[in-house]
Amino acid sequence: MDAIDRKNGKARGRNPEFLCMGFQKCGTTTLFEILKQHKDIVLCRDVKEPMYYRVEGLWFFGRKWYYKRRYYGHIAVDDPRRCGEVNAGLTFTGCAKKICHDFSSDTKLIFMMRNPVDRAYSAYKYFLARGFLPKGAVHEDQKYGHAEAFDRYVHSVLDDPAQEKQIMRKRLKYLVFSQSRYYSCIQEYLGTFPKENIHLVFFEEFVRDEKSACRELFDFIGIEEDENVDCSIRANEGNERATSDDAAKKFQIIKGFHYGFYEFVALTYWLPDAYKKFRGYYDRKREETLLPDEDKSVMLPQTREYLEAYFAGEVRQIERLSGRSLDKLWYPAGPYPDKTQAAGSTACSGRRPEDAA
Repeated sequence: MDAIDRKNGKARGRNPEFLCMGFQKCGTTTLFEILKQHKDIVLCRDVKEPMYYRVEGLWFFGRKWYYKRRYYGHIAVDDPRRCGEVNAGLTFTGCAKKICHDFSSDTKLIFMMRNPVDRAYSAYKYFLARGFLPKGAVHEDQKYGHAEAFDRYVHSVLDDPAQEKQIMRKRLKYLVFSQSRYYSCIQEYLGTFPKENIHLVFFEEFVRDEKSACRELFDFIGIEEDENVDCSIRANEGNERATSDDAAKKFQIIKGFHYGFYEFVALTYWLPDAYKKFRGYYDRKREETLLPDEDKSVMLPQTREYLEAYFAGEVRQIERLSGRSLDKLWYPAGPYPDKTQAAGSTACSGRRPEDAA
């Protein structure tokens, strides 16, 4: 039975008609802030990224909990607005199979991406500050700085055949790399959702002309442009460094409790005073743990060249999917990775960069 609004007796609970599915560190938070302004769009309640499809353990709650009670129960079934979700984690391991089963092929899918090498470096710094990387990588970063430590981390993973093979199998462990393998993630949806229901947004073009990019996106979703939407918003741009690796890992535990209290249990509704106290503690620990990052070092040229070769096959597959060249967008300085060799010698084919020689 549908959830019923006691005030007006209307059935509530909607399955999203569009999903922005990633990728991490590609501007999805900015996109969320833009979309939620639009008068003809309604997003999920309370959170940007529902954990339901990202955490397999939550599936026992059932889909009614997802779209009728917890996240979309505030939306009337006959609400004319387009219902959507912005969730950069819907390309994690296992998500595609569940989503392909639960959603109609008419659902619109949006993938936001950027130069995969730049994304990897940005993700490295982001996850470094949050205790997601191995302690060895953290210690090397403290000793050598971001650029040199990133180069070492890249080679420690990609030069190890055993680890490289696990990147797409254990995506959470290897988020620096797995979320830059765009086509490997997108192809999991291509058997269920037709290409005309898939929209690719390139971050570099998005920030260059936000209005045009948003106009195309609104058209894809099937709504008119809203002149009151501020498309120039920027979100989640902060660069932070943890005071220590142990502090970062402890904060992740606290963050896990926050997810539990706020998102899963919805403590803010049942015990608002208790949640307010916990949120104050959470905010204090965050301020104590994450400080402004003073290391502005750019990626080493040899690291960029190595990763361009590694991701080249994925890029060429995205070109085929989008029907356009990405050379000028993602490799403006050139030289571009060789297209002939890249098609069969990089991440997309499962072979390591040095195998191209």
